Amino acid sequence: MAPLLKVEDLTVTFEVSGRQSPVIQDLSFEIGEGEVLGVVGESGCGKSITALAILGLVPAPPGRITGGRILFDGEDLVAAGEKRLQQIRGNSISMVFQEPMTSLNPVFTVGEQIAETVRSHYGVGKREARDRAIEMLRRVGIPSPERRVDNYPHQMSGGMRQRVMIAIALVCEPKLLIADEPTTALDVTVQAQIFDLFQDLREQMGTAIMLITHDIGVISQIAHYTMVMYAGRRIEGGRTADVIRNPLHPYTSGLISCIPHLRRTGDMAFEPLYEIKGIVPPVSALARPGCHFAARCSKAMEQCLTLAPADTEGKDGHDVACWLFEQVDA
Repeated sequence: MAPLLKVEDLTVTFEVSGRQSPVIQDLSFEIGEGEVLGVVGESGCGKSITALAILGLVPAPPGRITGGRILFDGEDLVAAGEKRLQQIRGNSISMVFQEPMTSLNPVFTVGEQIAETVRSHYGVGKREARDRAIEMLRRVGIPSPERRVDNYPHQMSGGMRQRVMIAIALVCEPKLLIADEPTTALDVTVQAQIFDLFQDLREQMGTAIMLITHDIGVISQIAHYTMVMYAGRRIEGGRTADVIRNPLHPYTSGLISCIPHLRRTGDMAFEPLYEIKGIVPPVSALARPGCHFAARCSKAMEQCLTLAPADTEGKDGHDVACWLFEQVDA
């Protein structure tokens, strides 16, 4: 069966100081119906730009898609016109953005904002759209939805606003939900509730989910497959259990080691939290040759500085882009 979403060699460039810099380079991945793909990496690794590219929302200028294909249900979204993309957004593909307080319009009730999505895609009347909004609020676990539908965003807690964002994204029952850091700034209890909600909705509606996060611990709980991104490139991917238990790329190992733990090293002291030294390179540096992680990698070799490694696929589709798993051509 063909995947629901298939991204092939996607390249996105931004104009920075008069020069074209690739922020996404030759990125490929796929998501099947009802599957959850976790996309993990630090801030600045290109996760959100990838999501915007799928929806045709890369800000232009300064950005544009300069290569590759994005196949959704067999249709190439890169070649689709704006009118067609408007039909797809919020209907077949929906997105939950990072900050619900800034994504929701403060001058409209949450019910009006959910109903607007229903009316724009289904052409129904105000009464029916309001009824669907109430039903969707109920499905995402908001108590007293008949009353809450008339609330403004500022009258709700952070967790409830995030549930409203999810309600807007799911009211048209999309085939693919893109969730970009959906639990940012929420406490751990609410985070757990949001991820339980995702699981329930996936099982009830069969929605595929692309979950974007910097927290590999979250990925381990919900995702079937995991893709690790660094500086606009896919550097490792495979089944989540394989990536977590047997990380191949030094960057993936570092992310896993950064997960907080409570192991003692002595009678009183706790083992210090691991830190990946350095920062993600700026956009202006992404056009340079070599592995972008080399400057931060304790296992870097001479060829890492001048040659970018290609993907090496191992057992059960677990792939990695690292010179530790390749031979340099003579």
